[in-house]
Amino acid sequence: MKKPPSKSHQKILHAYERHLAQVRGLSPTTCRHRLRDVRHFLQAARVRRTRDLAQLGPARLVRCLAAQSAHYQPGSLRNVASSVRDFLRFARQQGWTSGAQELGVPKIASRGPNDLPVYLSVQQLESLLAGWDRSTPEGARALAIGLCLAKVGLRSGEVAALVLEDINWRQASVRLRQSKSGQPAQLPLLAEVGQAIAHYLRVGRPRCAHRQVFLFCQPARPMGAQAVSAVVRRGLRRCGIELRRAGAHLLRHTLASHLVQNGASLKEVADVLRHRELNSASVYAHVDLTSLRSVAQPWPQEVSL
Repeated sequence: MKKPPSKSHQKILHAYERHLAQVRGLSPTTCRHRLRDVRHFLQAARVRRTRDLAQLGPARLVRCLAAQSAHYQPGSLRNVASSVRDFLRFARQQGWTSGAQELGVPKIASRGPNDLPVYLSVQQLESLLAGWDRSTPEGARALAIGLCLAKVGLRSGEVAALVLEDINWRQASVRLRQSKSGQPAQLPLLAEVGQAIAHYLRVGRPRCAHRQVFLFCQPARPMGAQAVSAVVRRGLRRCGIELRRAGAHLLRHTLASHLVQNGASLKEVADVLRHRELNSASVYAHVDLTSLRSVAQPWPQEVSL
C-alpha cells in the first residue's frame, strides 16, 4: 500500500504550481499537465521532502523514467522528461539542490517521422473549406471554425473560448483573453474569416444568453475544444482525406507549413503562432523543400586511384 503524500511533498508541489502560474505565466492547462507529470515523478522517486531531492543522481533519474515508459508513448514520455527537467531547475533555484540535476534527465528517443508536422496541401485545404455548406447552420459554423484555425492559427481551445466581446469589428481584430502561454493576445481578423463568422452569427448561431461565439444548436450550449476538433475530423472524412493526427491542430500546422513554403522565416512563423521560443517553430524547416535542396551537399564521387 502506497503511503499518502506528506505535507512536505504537498508543499513542494504547491510551490512549483505557484512558480508555473505566477512566475512563468503558463496557462492553467499547461500548469495542470506539468504538475501531474512532476507529481507522478516524485511518487516514483519516493521524494517526500525537499532534502530527498538532493539524493536524485543520474542513475536514479533514469530508473524512474524507465519505470514510467511502460505507461507512455515515446512522445508523451518526452513531455514527462521535459516537465521533470523544468522542475529540477526550479528546485535548484529554490536552493533545495546544489547541483544541476536536470542534466541527468535522459533525452527520450522517438521515431523521426512522428516528429514532423502533418499538414494539408493547398488543394486539400481548399477542398476541406469548400466542403462545408455555408447555407446551413452547421456548415456556416464549421466554415467559420475552420477559417479561425487555418487562417488565424488559433488552437481548438482558443476557438472554443471566444466570446462575442472578443471580436472587434471596427478594428478587425480578435482578442484572446488567455492563450497557451497564459498571456492575452490581439490578433488581426482577416476579411475572409470575419465574413465567415458574421455569416454564422446571422444564420447559424442560436439566440440565447450564452456569450461564446460557437455553440451547439440543440440545446444551445458552448462548444469545447474536443468538439472543435471533431468538426475538422468530420470535414476531412467528408472530403476523403485520411491523415494521422487529424484534428484542429492539423490546420494550425497547415498554416505554418504554407507560410514557410511561401518564403516566411521561422521567426515570422513563430510570431504568427505565438510561440514563446523560436525553437518551437524549427520543426517547420523540414517542409521548406526548396531551401533544403539548396543547402544539400552533393554525394561525394568515388575517386579511382
